[in-house]
Amino acid sequence: MLTTHPEVDAVHITGSARTHDAVVWGTDDRAEQRRRTGIPLVDKPLTSELGGVSPFIVVPGPWSAADFRHQAEHIVTAKMNNSGHNCIAAQVLLVPRQWDGAERLLDAVRAVLRDLPFRTDYYPGSAQRLAAVRKAHPGAEMYGDGCRLLVPDVADPADPLLTEEVFASALGVVRLPGDTPAAFLDQAVRFANDRLPGTLGATVLVHPRTERDHPAAVAGAVDRLRYGTIAVNTWSGVGFLLGHTPWGAHPGHTRQDIGSGTGFVNNTWMLDDVEKTVLRAPFAPAPRGLFTGSPSLAPRPPHFVTHRSGRATLERLAHYTAAPAARRLPGLLASALRG
Repeated sequence: MLTTHPEVDAVHITGSARTHDAVVWGTDDRAEQRRRTGIPLVDKPLTSELGGVSPFIVVPGPWSAADFRHQAEHIVTAKMNNSGHNCIAAQVLLVPRQWDGAERLLDAVRAVLRDLPFRTDYYPGSAQRLAAVRKAHPGAEMYGDGCRLLVPDVADPADPLLTEEVFASALGVVRLPGDTPAAFLDQAVRFANDRLPGTLGATVLVHPRTERDHPAAVAGAVDRLRYGTIAVNTWSGVGFLLGHTPWGAHPGHTRQDIGSGTGFVNNTWMLDDVEKTVLRAPFAPAPRGLFTGSPSLAPRPPHFVTHRSGRATLERLAHYTAAPAARRLPGLLASALRG
């Protein structure tokens, strides 16, 4: 009723591709015919943001023990935010097969998953989707309350972790060839673009020293990745949280093959012809960032699931954003630093 109402001039949809298709083509026995002939039920301007399988690309480099721990917290945050019930939740970790740091990173991820407090997968259908992952991987590692799944070696192209959005707390690891950062990035970009459904957001983790040594490879990867938001050393979901950067799928989807959607939301400056948003953040928190070449003000980002005062910090930030006042800043900064 809402989408076809004459007083509604345009429609924006969030959800899955099935949500989009139900609105645009209908759910009756003529839906497929409408799709084939290109005659939609709703022919108004329509944009959509529909999720997908979001990759985290881990570029090999001279990581320290503290780097492994910090980036493990980063990855788990991108997975466990809202228990994975998130259109941009990390689902596939792409790591170099020949890099010994891959195992160190996975061990650090396991430790973070193990230490998190209880949180359940509450979203409708999440139990069935997690069951499908467990059926495909009887040996999947389970952490915490038993619903946090880690599959440390995904190789089957038909694996559910690679073919559909889990929308729950399961993370798969794909090991790709490439004995140099440039060779690995080439493989990772091809895999993300050609094998993973969805074009909403991708994250690239790269040590500053590695990027200085291979600037063309990193810049080329950012350019070639077909995603609406590319985040270097920060979760791509931050692009949505910022509110003013354009947020949506990489252009090119059609109503018949909607993928991760069409159009951009937020976009405070009303930029035209947007292809993608590119975000950058420090690789290491303070004070280590000073030594890695990525200076940062914060010891740990307040949205990390491991931030001890994250909730209080973000509440203070919300109050400050709603009513900016210098008197609010000391408490906000103190809360962030306590985390």
